[in-house]
Amino acid sequence: MREYDEEREWEDQQEADGEAYYDHLYKQIGPEWARDHASELLEEHYEDAVNQFTLERLQSYYLAQPNLAVPARDSLLYAQSLMPSFPQAALVFAVTATELTVKTVLLKPLISGLVHTEDLASFIAELTTKHTGMDRFQKLLTEIVAQFGGVQLKTFKRAGSVKTLWEEIGEIQCARNAVSHRGETVDSGIAVIAISVSTTLLNEVFPQILKKLGLHLHDPITVCGVSHPNSTR
Repeated sequence: MREYDEEREWEDQQEADGEAYYDHLYKQIGPEWARDHASELLEEHYEDAVNQFTLERLQSYYLAQPNLAVPARDSLLYAQSLMPSFPQAALVFAVTATELTVKTVLLKPLISGLVHTEDLASFIAELTTKHTGMDRFQKLLTEIVAQFGGVQLKTFKRAGSVKTLWEEIGEIQCARNAVSHRGETVDSGIAVIAISVSTTLLNEVFPQILKKLGLHLHDPITVCGVSHPNSTR
């Protein structure tokens, strides 16, 4: 009996050591590999991803994270408070608000809707949203937003602009980089555009997507899925 117990202990220890080893690989090698290949995988399986997308998972994500847009909104409000006295700083925070909206409010929930294993969904979503360049995910994001959110990001223009919203996002990012990374001074008008872009994403695009999902927002910017018969929402 004693020999049996010792053998079981040895097997348990081997199993624990093996799990620790694979956990180490997952943490050290897995994320590094995923960072390098995540966009390639999404592109390779693009058609399947769109076809298998589940609205229920997207709805569940927003309802589980009702305040996910709060950091973006806070950055936008701060950017607005800095105008017109500090346009350079306003630009930086407005672009931060825009990037938070695209990555955290739009892209991350969409990726979670594409992946059917909860832990894996969070893992991939976290990795993909850490990429600094969002262009590699434009096709995936614009297609799903168009089909399931009713917003054509490829052609959508904010009121009074001759450029698409996506083109303007690229422009304000370049302007922000010039200020933050190279210490350049840019025209205050670009800060005004950056604030308008972020406002459009948060106050027009995001609510329209939620509406298609049967959801809506409550002040300040909280997602709700409860029906309100007497509400005009």
